[in-house]
Amino acid sequence: MEIQQTHRKINRPIISLALVGALMGTELGANTPNDPIHSESRAFFMTVIIPAIVGGIATGTAVGTVSGLLSWGLKQAEQANKTPDKPDKVWRIQAGRGFNNFPHKQYDLYKSLLSSKIDGGWDWGNAARHYWVKDGQWNKLEVDMQDAVGTYNLSGLINFTGGDLDVNMQKATLRLGQFNGNSFTSYKDSADRTTRVNFDAKNILIDNFVEINNRVGSGAGRKASSTVLTLKSSEKITSRENAEISLYDGATLNLVSSSNQSVDLWGKVWMGRLQYVGAYLAPSYSTINTSKVKGEMNFRHLAVGDQNAAQAGIIASNKTNIGTLDLWQSAGLSIIAPPEGGYENKTKDTPQNNPKNDTQKTETEPTQVVDGPFAGGKDTVVNIFHLNTKADGTLKAGGFKASLSTNAAHLNIGEGGINLSNQASGRSLLVENLTGNITVEGTLRVNNQVGGAAIAGSSANFEFKAGEDTNNATATFNNDIHLGKAVNLRVDAHTANFNGNIYLGKSTNLRVNGHTAHFKNIDASKSDNGLNTSALDFSGVTDKVNINKLTTSATNVNVKNFDIKELVVTTRVQSFGQYTIFGENIGDKSRIGVVSLQTGYSPAYSGGVTFKSGKKLVIDEIYHAPWNYFDARNITDVEVNKRILFGAPGNIAGKTGLMFNNLTLNSNASMDYGKDLDLTIQGNFTNNQGTMNLFVQNGRVATLNAGHQASMMFNNLVDSTTGFYKPLIKINDAQNLTKNKEHVLVRARNIDYNLVGVQGASYDSISSSNTNLQESLLNFQFNFV
Repeated sequence: MEIQQTHRKINRPIISLALVGALMGTELGANTPNDPIHSESRAFFMTVIIPAIVGGIATGTAVGTVSGLLSWGLKQAEQANKTPDKPDKVWRIQAGRGFNNFPHKQYDLYKSLLSSKIDGGWDWGNAARHYWVKDGQWNKLEVDMQDAVGTYNLSGLINFTGGDLDVNMQKATLRLGQFNGNSFTSYKDSADRTTRVNFDAKNILIDNFVEINNRVGSGAGRKASSTVLTLKSSEKITSRENAEISLYDGATLNLVSSSNQSVDLWGKVWMGRLQYVGAYLAPSYSTINTSKVKGEMNFRHLAVGDQNAAQAGIIASNKTNIGTLDLWQSAGLSIIAPPEGGYENKTKDTPQNNPKNDTQKTETEPTQVVDGPFAGGKDTVVNIFHLNTKADGTLKAGGFKASLSTNAAHLNIGEGGINLSNQASGRSLLVENLTGNITVEGTLRVNNQVGGAAIAGSSANFEFKAGEDTNNATATFNNDIHLGKAVNLRVDAHTANFNGNIYLGKSTNLRVNGHTAHFKNIDASKSDNGLNTSALDFSGVTDKVNINKLTTSATNVNVKNFDIKELVVTTRVQSFGQYTIFGENIGDKSRIGVVSLQTGYSPAYSGGVTFKSGKKLVIDEIYHAPWNYFDARNITDVEVNKRILFGAPGNIAGKTGLMFNNLTLNSNASMDYGKDLDLTIQGNFTNNQGTMNLFVQNGRVATLNAGHQASMMFNNLVDSTTGFYKPLIKINDAQNLTKNKEHVLVRARNIDYNLVGVQGASYDSISSSNTNLQESLLNFQFNFV
């Protein structure tokens, strides 16, 4: 039987376009039940991989129109439990000695050996030619050419529908697709037979397209069941850049390489290829097993989903490298990395592991080991240079989520970054490493634009989860992050590191959950009140949030315990009421290095920041400006370590510039103001050896008012430069004060003065004066002499 040998464009053939798909998975073995390789493979997947998948490696993330990655795992478990097909008849071909003599000669594998035991004909139901093992798809063909040398080309074996084909050519090179591609598929019947094709060669070269479990012709006559293609090499497996490998619903590709050389698939690999045009709602399940690849596994371009909710899985080796990963808007890919020591070391299903009991009369069956979720070994790595999602704007109902999941020790996304394609009703991308770390080197883009906005009426959502099962992993972002309007980012990790700046647009949410979070600079100054407000939700961080610089406008900030080096509160010039709200209890360990209030435009276009509650806030420096306020009245105590500098008052109705419950000016800190003091202290004021610098303006200075008590705490240290004791209150240009007039410096219900201990002194605290008046004044009168 002749096969199609004409030169064709290196692509998938038109006759492989499919119609209707059956939601059948694949047998995860490559050979017949009697083959030792198959027996080993079956035990391997049953006792290790499948329980791990069902137990949590592919936990049920809702993805698109199907039940998510768990559906893929259950589909594989269903097929792994299926009784392997037993052929009715086994044909065997023995290669003669003539094939053993010429290592540089090329042969046509089909014409030389296969053709005598492969039939072919026209399938009227599918309007296409197909091929099968002699006398029917329920038979098997074994080709023994283990001593053959040279190169064997298989080209144009399109629509091979079964049964099993096993070619042993361990000393020769297999070249798939010299002039045309090949496709290996199946016919669905009452037995749901699985086609298994196994090539065992020294080297395997893929020069043209390879299709696995495709539909024959139109697909109208019969559906495909499941197909397993195994490519086993002792040296090297390689595909050309334009040699496309397509896995349809029910397809499995097993790659086995025993050498330390990498397996390089330079052509596009497509998992979950669309079974027929317009099959948007038809999910697809496919698997690539690279667990037996000893070297690195390289995919130049891997695509999952073809306008359908494809669920795909890669059973990985220690290191998997993907150049570009394309995920359809509702597709999911799970990459399962081996545990420490490899998969095999976890399988101990042997009778000798049972405890010895000489009195036991009944027969003890072998112990079955069922694994739950496991972490990838410490050297397991998944590297992806560029991650991209694809979307269809014609599908407008409901949001769609694409997902990437792994258990490797490290998931790295390179400088190519991540692009999320957004359409109406919104699109989301979930990237999760259930037991390990996530590192993103590149930028986050929406519709290929850095800082791109979501389509009006929709949202674009990035979600990263690191160490969800272990609660001990790190998510790191090493580039600037620009989130456009209605673009949201969520990161769940024990430790989250943002080493680049973050810029938030309007209606944007940044949410982080975990133990600690470290940020460089966050700029949320573009947001407005109302629907355009942006949010920083760090309420799920249990220990501390560290931010170098935070710039806000109308921003909701939810954080419990923080260390902010610089807080800049802007008003966006002529924008009405740009108020920032810290909406969580900030506890007693929160700190701000510098608070900088930017000048507002007018009382109508003012700004400010408010705190919901807290026990204590420590601030190094505060710089006040008009028409902007800092309201910390709901925090019990605020301490200032270095400086408070007041600008002109802004006269905001019902507010002052700085508002506190209890305020403490710590040692060596200063508070500078003139004739106006835009300050409210509703509780106590404590000057703990700080300096109040009063600058005379218009012949007067402002009065500091405390709602309850004012405590003036001083020491007996002498300033070496002046020869005087260090003052608590210093009036600059006192000669310019209005004379013969009383000037009130501090007003409170009670004012006390305390001499505090200093290093080397024999006392700790001495109360030198205390007043118990209903209202106490610290004042003086400057008279003419």
